[in-house]
Amino acid sequence: MSFNFQKYNAALECFAIWQGGFTSDEVDKIVYMESLQNFGKAKVGTENVDAKKEVRDSEIAWIHPDEHSHWLFERLALITSAVNHQHFMYDIEGVDLLQYTKYDINQHYTWHWDVEFGWQNYQRKISAVMMLTGPDEYEGGEFELCNNGNFDDTKVLKPNKGDIVFFASWMPHRVRPVTSGERKSLVMWVMGKR
Repeated sequence: MSFNFQKYNAALECFAIWQGGFTSDEVDKIVYMESLQNFGKAKVGTENVDAKKEVRDSEIAWIHPDEHSHWLFERLALITSAVNHQHFMYDIEGVDLLQYTKYDINQHYTWHWDVEFGWQNYQRKISAVMMLTGPDEYEGGEFELCNNGNFDDTKVLKPNKGDIVFFASWMPHRVRPVTSGERKSLVMWVMGKR
């Protein structure tokens, strides 16, 4: 029996874009849920402290699984399973709550990562950002990430409405300041044991 180094040494991408994950009508159904939410100032860190405006400036709400969102969690689970198999091959178990985020003019989120290193038994392994607004609905607000954590290889993205960007939660990323319009997104974290 011979060992095929090419097969087992193939690099997997640490990010992927799932295009057209949700139709325009489905995205509108998600945006409708905005009226059912209580938005507040975005927080940072595991202690959930108020973010300094120069670090993170946005409004967020948390979407829990219920009669309005059950279909959304199910669809995201199916897409995530396929993306994980094709691009990450992580040992994953479930999805954290969904964060509905709104960025208005001059709002942004500086470089950060979504994983806390250290004591947790479970951690965020894959992060995902689904666009609820199209690139023609706002200016600025580009999503930027460091491919494989390399600041010399950044990807600047402005996905279409309904597209989902998946990336390893340890990869630094940011949302550049919105200069006009409003940018809306749904953020998800896929959890698993360390």
